Amino acid sequence: MCHFISHKKVTWLELFYDLVYVAAVSITAHVLAHSHHGTIPVDVILKYILIFVPLWWAWTGFTVYVNRFGQDDSVQRIAYFVQMVFVIMMAASINLDFGAYYLFFMLGYVGIRLSTVFMYMRGWMQRDGEPRRISRYLAISFLIGALISFSSVLVPGDGKFIVLYTGIVVDILLPLLGRRRVLSKLPVHHPHLLERYGLATIILLGELILVIVNGLREDHITGATVVSAVLGFIIAVSVWWHYFESSEHIAGEDRKSSGQSVIYGHLLTFMSLGIVANVVHYGFHHELTPRSFAWLSVAGFVVYAISSAIIFLPGKHQAQIVRSLIRTAVFVLVAVIVLPLLPSVEMIYAVLAICFAGYGLAEGIVRKRGKQAGN
Repeated sequence: MCHFISHKKVTWLELFYDLVYVAAVSITAHVLAHSHHGTIPVDVILKYILIFVPLWWAWTGFTVYVNRFGQDDSVQRIAYFVQMVFVIMMAASINLDFGAYYLFFMLGYVGIRLSTVFMYMRGWMQRDGEPRRISRYLAISFLIGALISFSSVLVPGDGKFIVLYTGIVVDILLPLLGRRRVLSKLPVHHPHLLERYGLATIILLGELILVIVNGLREDHITGATVVSAVLGFIIAVSVWWHYFESSEHIAGEDRKSSGQSVIYGHLLTFMSLGIVANVVHYGFHHELTPRSFAWLSVAGFVVYAISSAIIFLPGKHQAQIVRSLIRTAVFVLVAVIVLPLLPSVEMIYAVLAICFAGYGLAEGIVRKRGKQAGN
């Protein structure tokens, strides 16, 4: 069965599909740019999370389907285009007044999930053996989740949000519950999966560069704005360095698994990049108090570090796993302890850039030494 997917490569249609999602993610990240009296209100942070999770899961669902069963035929291409229409619906519905736009957002999400269910049902009918069994399990699982979410239209008031996210949680948990019994029988194609998530990550890093460019354009270029731009660029380069240094390393490992560490870990990676984009935004526009800016910076770094520990944890050697976790824990502790103690936004921003740069360089040094030892 591995021969069925061993040739998989990213297609131009997949890249087109990613761009539509990145537009939605960019709009979602902008939610955190709404500060009030020097802080980001708790309800704004909650809305960022609640909007982000369905976007990530909708993208992930079809991405993993294509990884296992993609054929690049006319039906699959049409499914891509149908999903893109629903993504546009979701993106157009993203607003701080989430309740007013809820119906279109929910219909967009459910439409994406049902089109993914259709593709799994198609596989269920066409395939034999383990591919048929996995297609059936995921088709039924995702149909249950989508129907629960859709039933939220029958619930008045804020109860509809509970029903919507109950469906999403069911959708997310059922593949985890079926990992050993079902999904492990047909591993994902890891190089393709890493390439798909890597391309989405680099497009999101492009959004971070756009924040830097806008920051320079919106204000008069002064010494302070140049410093803000340089620090933001250092952060972007450091994330790129760390992420792709790590990704290249695990892509070379012969992993046979359901890929769930990569899949679920990237929820945190993508979410962290949205947070970091807002850190850079507030680095130009000093709309947050130093304390609020510090905790936003801590959140961006810590969420990214945790995600990388999940995604890029070495797969074979116990000693490497322990060293990787210790290295991540040290950088996380430094960020959590030091950043909130700093007295100004400028100092916090500079130390955050140092944390990201140090984390990226440390990973590069470790990987280089590992290659030299292997040789």
